[in-house]
Amino acid sequence: DGYRLDSYRPHSWRYRDYVANAFNNDKPYDRFVKEQLAGDELYPDNPEATIATGYLCHWIYEYNNRDAEGQWKNIMIDLTDTTGDVFFGMGFQCARCHDHKFDPILQKDYYRLQGFFAALMPHEQVTAATKQQREDYAKRAAAWEEKTASIRKQISDIEAKHMKTADRQATEKFPAEVQAMMRKPVAERTPYEHQVAELAYRQVTYEYVRLDTRLKGEEKEKYLALKKKLAEFDKQKPEPLPIALAATDLGPKAATVTIPKKGNDPIEPGFLTVLDDKPAVIKPVPTAPNSTGRRTALAEWLTQPENPLTARVIVNRVWQDHFGRGLAANASDFGKLGEKPSHPELLDWLASRFVADGWSFKKLHKLILMSATYRQSVNHPAAQAARLKDPENRLYWRSNTRRLEAEQIRDAVYSVTGELDLKAGGPGANFSEPRRSIYCKIMRNTRDPFIDVFDAPFWFNSASSRDTTTTPVQSLLLINSQFMLQRAKALAGRLEKDASMDDAKLVERAYQLSYGRAPKPAEIEASLKFLREQPQRIDAERAGSAKAAFLFDKIPYRDGQAAIMTLDGAQSRFEVPNNESLPGGDFTIESYVLLRSVDESAGVRTVAAKWDGSKKPGWGFGVTGKKSRRKPQTLVLQIYGKKLDGTFGEEALFSDQNIQLNKPYFLAVSVKLARDGQPGEATFFVKDLSNDDEQLLIAKLPHKVVGGFENNESFTIGGRSTKKGGGFEGLVDDVRLSDAALGVDQLLFTNEGMNKHTIGYWQFEAKPDVFRDSTGHGLDIKPTGTFSKTKVDTRKAALQDFCHVLLNSNEFLYVE
Repeated sequence: DGYRLDSYRPHSWRYRDYVANAFNNDKPYDRFVKEQLAGDELYPDNPEATIATGYLCHWIYEYNNRDAEGQWKNIMIDLTDTTGDVFFGMGFQCARCHDHKFDPILQKDYYRLQGFFAALMPHEQVTAATKQQREDYAKRAAAWEEKTASIRKQISDIEAKHMKTADRQATEKFPAEVQAMMRKPVAERTPYEHQVAELAYRQVTYEYVRLDTRLKGEEKEKYLALKKKLAEFDKQKPEPLPIALAATDLGPKAATVTIPKKGNDPIEPGFLTVLDDKPAVIKPVPTAPNSTGRRTALAEWLTQPENPLTARVIVNRVWQDHFGRGLAANASDFGKLGEKPSHPELLDWLASRFVADGWSFKKLHKLILMSATYRQSVNHPAAQAARLKDPENRLYWRSNTRRLEAEQIRDAVYSVTGELDLKAGGPGANFSEPRRSIYCKIMRNTRDPFIDVFDAPFWFNSASSRDTTTTPVQSLLLINSQFMLQRAKALAGRLEKDASMDDAKLVERAYQLSYGRAPKPAEIEASLKFLREQPQRIDAERAGSAKAAFLFDKIPYRDGQAAIMTLDGAQSRFEVPNNESLPGGDFTIESYVLLRSVDESAGVRTVAAKWDGSKKPGWGFGVTGKKSRRKPQTLVLQIYGKKLDGTFGEEALFSDQNIQLNKPYFLAVSVKLARDGQPGEATFFVKDLSNDDEQLLIAKLPHKVVGGFENNESFTIGGRSTKKGGGFEGLVDDVRLSDAALGVDQLLFTNEGMNKHTIGYWQFEAKPDVFRDSTGHGLDIKPTGTFSKTKVDTRKAALQDFCHVLLNSNEFLYVE
């Protein structure tokens, strides 16, 4: 969504798949434009066209911004600016405040263009299915609805009691004029009031999603029990229909568009005055009687074969994609502020040919790629003379050396190592997974470091071109980042699979995989020399230490480095041998984490524990799995100890605070034991680090444990003291253990460092062989299993170093 909150749009990937499929299937560009601008009006029964209107929904939205009118204004500006750039290739932005000083674009033209979107109504969840699919779903869902009617009614009754309160509290946060719009009956609202009210109402529905946090005591227990009972019927419930981020018109009437500070005269939708000074002719659309037809009029005008802009703009972008620079260098500004085309006749001819070929991209690509111009080398027999006449190569007398773009570099690395997952489409993956970059989630503020450093766009605005920089940070990332070190290891493993290869064949195979060519004699000689000599340079003991093997990354919104925890492999957990200093009474455990996955069953992803997971004394703190006995993806504290009634057993305390995947959190639980016949209390603390406006969430639960959970097990981070389940997958940063139940003002989140109650405080900054605890208690973390003090095979290590060099070369990053 953008700006600080960075909330993920769970259905936007369908638009990404729509675009990819459109290019793969060579959808005619005129149809492509029409579907995105007015698919709901022109093709209402086509799910693809519904998804295509996601184009109208890519603007930034903030769930914590109460200025709904200001947000709607920014949405209209974004749509106008982007459409002007993408389809007109004209810098409309300058005309928003005044007549353009260089191009014949009037301020009135800006608002004439905006008028086409004046009736827009964006939707976060639209069913993208055919009529037949909807009917089939309704039939299959009928049995489930009948069997669950009573349960759902009880759930609804409980929710209804709190929805009014949530509605009132969320509404009261808005300015008085917006509140009035929200409270006004829908039938009495003006189109503009309805647009603003519906946009603001997103923040009310956001509260509805978190209704269970408002429930207390018996009511909450009943609610969770009903939810669990309802889940028992999930197998009988049909798969949900596809949901898309899409848009429609709010009705047959549009909001009035005026020029700010220039009176209230309505501006009718229209095109550039220099091309047509009359308002656009808006005709009813038979397939969409409840729409204004404005967007259809815009789409039809843009895709006329004789339109002077649309074909030229997109053809120029295709040329830019193949050559690094368009025939017109400013891809979104064909005006006087942009450079004149280097070959205007060629641009005109390609645009005409593109339209004549049925707006086919594949025919256009073939035409360009088979040309003599594209097939040139970077070398030229008369380079010196040509360089004097045309130093910038604007006339294409040779090919340009070009660096791969950020996503291409990342995908190429995974491809060479053999790890690349070629699955196409579907929900967005994390950048930590080996999916192609186009299928990875883009969080506008939480940028992936790898594609960020190689000049990926900032994703806040439409970008017609990218910067190509060369910086020391890029070199440092390639040499030092865990990502590249692990990819070098993977490439070495791929080469080692064929044990029959001698060093010469191994070098040849490595070059073929990395560069798509055989090595030159001098490269073979240098590579073989490196593979002979590098093992002697490697200190096997040092290279096998925890310091060398430690895997780390950065938690967003945190400084420093965090430990990468995996379910399998060397860095699956850290442990502190049992020590008399470890608390057996009141305690607090705190940490900063980013969770990558939860258990598919009822298992727990353990943040920290002093327990082996059995029915023996101990405790564990973590996040529940998908089939938790109470609630999935919530904090849980499990304690096996002595209770008030003298019995020994488990107390499982669930905070019911939802922990989302791939989001940075501060997590803690402060435990005050039961004593003097009175119950104890566990206080859970959760802070979403990506949202400053989100308060520190606190949940207090009573329990009956008086103690008796002491044991001889190690204190562990990222798992339990047994290898059977309970592992954590993600990032873990500072961990602190205290011998008291800390209050809010004593927490690590509010008061970093140590205090008199600190028993252990572990950070992952220095990468020593063991992570020294700074409290003086001697509670040093030691890596477990094969991770600690493994004697390295220097031959394998040398091969990994060789692969690392190959993946860092200019030949890997640049294309000639």
